Amino acid sequence: MKGEKKTAKPVGFWLSVLTFLVLIVLVVSMTAGLKTAPHVPLLMAAAFAAVVGAFHRFSWKEMMEGMTGAISTALPALLIIMSIGILIAAWMAGGVIPTMVYYGLQIISPRFFLVTALLLCSLVSLAIGSSLSTIGTVGVALFGIGSALGIPPAITAGAIVSGAYFGDKMSPLSDTTNLAPSVSDANVFDHIRHMMVTTTPTYLICIVIYGIIGFAYGGGTADTAQIEATLRTLRETFVIHPLLLLPPLLVLVMVIFRIPALPGLMGAAVLGMLAAVLVQGASITEILQGIMNGFTASTGVEAVDTLLNRGGLLSMMKTVALAIVALSFAGVFECTGMASSILKKVVSHVKTERGLVIATILTAWGILLGTGQQYVAIIMAGRLFRPLYQEYNLKPQNLSRALEDAGTVFGGIVPYSTGAGFTEGMLGVSAWQYGPFTFFGWINPLVAILIAALGKSMPHLGQKEKGRT
Repeated sequence: MKGEKKTAKPVGFWLSVLTFLVLIVLVVSMTAGLKTAPHVPLLMAAAFAAVVGAFHRFSWKEMMEGMTGAISTALPALLIIMSIGILIAAWMAGGVIPTMVYYGLQIISPRFFLVTALLLCSLVSLAIGSSLSTIGTVGVALFGIGSALGIPPAITAGAIVSGAYFGDKMSPLSDTTNLAPSVSDANVFDHIRHMMVTTTPTYLICIVIYGIIGFAYGGGTADTAQIEATLRTLRETFVIHPLLLLPPLLVLVMVIFRIPALPGLMGAAVLGMLAAVLVQGASITEILQGIMNGFTASTGVEAVDTLLNRGGLLSMMKTVALAIVALSFAGVFECTGMASSILKKVVSHVKTERGLVIATILTAWGILLGTGQQYVAIIMAGRLFRPLYQEYNLKPQNLSRALEDAGTVFGGIVPYSTGAGFTEGMLGVSAWQYGPFTFFGWINPLVAILIAALGKSMPHLGQKEKGRT
């Protein structure tokens, strides 16, 4: 009838692929070629996707609901990111991170620094379940130590991110470690045990690689003059004392008692503020300005100033904006049917169990590359592939592991991802620089694909052992 509203039609496969390619071309050309931030190209890609949706009769209200729905899933993570900015500024003002750097420079050997950074970040991230919290606290301290030891910043950042994302993947406290099994209908501890099959060889390979690189760069060639200058400057600027190591230890205690991440981080920030007032002699005004704008120091030593001048609530806004823009694109891409059009095409080519697992890994990888968001990659791929795993009688932890083997560990490498934006803000090194050295993120999906191709580690439900292969 005349005047009757026409029903929206899901976007077809080829136009969906074109929209996805527009995103990739815009982001890569502007971030790698023009050296700009990824926010604007992501916004342009979201606008292009909205125009495509409008031509297929999707209303602005429908697309807006898609965007807000996608953004709402990340709100807890965004609040945590902002709290980390406050925490870093507080720990800087309180001398917590300077104390960690001071003692670390005297203990850690240049030869074993990269392996030590990998192991330490892994342990902390495993304990607290957050890659971003690990990078923003222990990672910042280790980065300062690595700079003083003469290790290239990109390599140091790669080791830090590798360790942090190992814990993000394997910790029962991690959001992604709980999200993947919840989407797949798997038990979280079955999920973690199943991930050991692909994660253990990956981790051992990383230890070997970082060990070799560490010997190459740390073979007794550390700049002792720079180390001494750093130690002296830290002593002159802060009160350095072992008791200032208590805040990070108390964070681990909070984890043991299962205090949620947000109140735990804010509690740790309060400890840093108390240390700033009672130990470092800072004023309330200085602390309040620091947690808003970031801690600032002018020591006269550029390397030390670079380490110290960071943190603050405002320093996190660039990362928060990046997440919002990326999720806006993801919301439009999903609600207009573009994501489903591409994913259904992928599923139609799956003929074996091995192919199913490999397709899941590659799809999660592809969604992460397209949207830059771990949550989106895990949820979208999980929703699509779950019925097929049931059809092949595969246990749900097969799906949950595949989602994390690509959808989680590569999150810190994609230059326009929230993780990469956060890492750049904390360490001052872009994903284009540290990405090639984040070996855990590259190797884990490849190991997972190899194990799937060999038909190994695919437990079935009930008595069925080979499904339809």
